[in-house]
Amino acid sequence: MLTKILNWRTLTDLIIYLVIPLLIWNTCRAFLGDYFAMLLSTVPGVIYTILTFIKEKQYSVTGLFILATMIIGSTMDIYSRTAHQMLWNYVYLNIGLVTFWCMTMLARKPMAMYFFIDYAFLHGVPKTRTRVLYRQMPYFRYFMLLTGFLAFRDLSDTFLRIFLIHHYDVQGFNTIKVITQIWNTLTTIMFIYGIILIIKKIQLHKKPSLEVMTES
Repeated sequence: MLTKILNWRTLTDLIIYLVIPLLIWNTCRAFLGDYFAMLLSTVPGVIYTILTFIKEKQYSVTGLFILATMIIGSTMDIYSRTAHQMLWNYVYLNIGLVTFWCMTMLARKPMAMYFFIDYAFLHGVPKTRTRVLYRQMPYFRYFMLLTGFLAFRDLSDTFLRIFLIHHYDVQGFNTIKVITQIWNTLTTIMFIYGIILIIKKIQLHKKPSLEVMTES
């Protein structure tokens, strides 16, 4: 199971979102200044996200969510006037995401459920079927828990960033980037592990559920 989580995609993400930005920051900061060097360091991640979106044809709730998050984050960075403000943008974006995750749970429409509907559709399962199936127990409970974990992930990242910004500020951008990326990678691994467990449970229970749906 670990090999499914720690694959080439994880390594690619670390290179694009951590190694290259740090390289840009450390090589361009001297002649571009803090703000423009930090802004430039976000460009590889934006390009990578767009190319992945187009390549994998993620014209779905999942793809649109990723694209919308990227656009909002990039817009905030562009309109920031200082590197210090850019550091705080991640905090504000995380607060917005935590609020969003919680609102979908309160509305009984956990976002993780729509991620799974898109995933099943890519594997040939019609969305009309999964929309009904995934609202049944125990599937719905799984999606509520997974969405709750997403809220925890972004909330913990928010407090971590606030602490690091107050402690290191712009001068410690390298340290902030490394620590937050390590934490994001760890929580992403936990999230993917949860997804794998849910997929296994769905495969275990899907036959009885589909039989009930067919009879009805």
